[in-house]
Amino acid sequence: MKKVCIQVERSFGEKLRLLLIDLDLLDSDYPITSEGQKLFLPIRFTIDDSMLSRLQRQTTSLTLVQRELTPQKHRPTNLTEILQDHIPAQFLPKIPHSLDVIGDIAIVELDEELTPFAQEIGQAILLLHNNVVAVYSKAGNIAGPHRLRALNHIAGELRTHTVHVEYGIRIAVDVANTYFSPRLSTEHNRVVELIQPGEMILDMFAGVGPFALLAAKRQPVTVYAIDINEHAIKCLKKSLELNQLAGEVIPILGDCRQVVEEQLSGQFDRVIMNLPHESIQFLDTANAAANPAGAIIHLYTITSEDNPLEKQKNQIITVLSRFRKAISIVNIRQVKQTAPYEAQVVLDVQIEGTKTTMTT
Repeated sequence: MKKVCIQVERSFGEKLRLLLIDLDLLDSDYPITSEGQKLFLPIRFTIDDSMLSRLQRQTTSLTLVQRELTPQKHRPTNLTEILQDHIPAQFLPKIPHSLDVIGDIAIVELDEELTPFAQEIGQAILLLHNNVVAVYSKAGNIAGPHRLRALNHIAGELRTHTVHVEYGIRIAVDVANTYFSPRLSTEHNRVVELIQPGEMILDMFAGVGPFALLAAKRQPVTVYAIDINEHAIKCLKKSLELNQLAGEVIPILGDCRQVVEEQLSGQFDRVIMNLPHESIQFLDTANAAANPAGAIIHLYTITSEDNPLEKQKNQIITVLSRFRKAISIVNIRQVKQTAPYEAQVVLDVQIEGTKTTMTT
């Protein structure tokens, strides 16, 4: 049958696919097809001119076309559909509706009452997601300086190493020994789209390097990527072998305070601080690393009723005002909800030249 599709250059296909999913426009009942360097993404309904214009702001190569497509064979569309004959009916409402897929490994959060059915749920996830070969359930909160979470293996292969693809870059991840969240992909891309050619960039808490790798993929820049977790630095070095980069990424294992003080003071046009629960405590180090003439700091933090955003904004300005002539928060964005009444946010902070006399 004839199906309305969005035609786009193959190089932009993944970005558009993710955007259509966010807008609930992608019709997963039909396959994504290709012809030469063109991709055709089926959409659920015809979009109006305003929506088309909005999408075309992302790329001018985007057009609407009709293609002859055959519906894909019916597959179960959710875990409840698969599990309804395998676990008691009273537990079905507690089945999770979302999970994190990192490379070919899925990580799911299970209600305590679902623990006896963990293996059944794991097998259902393998059936639902063709690209997943191993499933783990969360066994605690993210904690410690390495931002790690305990995991329980519930189905599939018993391994924790994988390669995750995000906006065309390949990221080596060890889900048991490093921190990585696929839910931050939009934020990684947002920051990288702000970067200009030739910038010197410091990623103070780089982890496996998603910011650093994507920045160096897109632009001829130099990125120093620091992390205290040796497993994360090993993954980053592996990723450097997997990707052809336009810029340079320099991995450094160590404490960012010590590294900046000893090697990297006053060099950077942009500083990324993705350590949400502690980033404000490292503002003095970020300032020391920043170019004396000025820089942008991307600071991630957690807001809650006990630690509201306005209080943190004032704290940031107070700390940086000791060192800089002018400070402005040019953008604030919620990145994701982390718990009821709690969210991760990013503040893009513009800092101007250093003061000739520091206040104390």
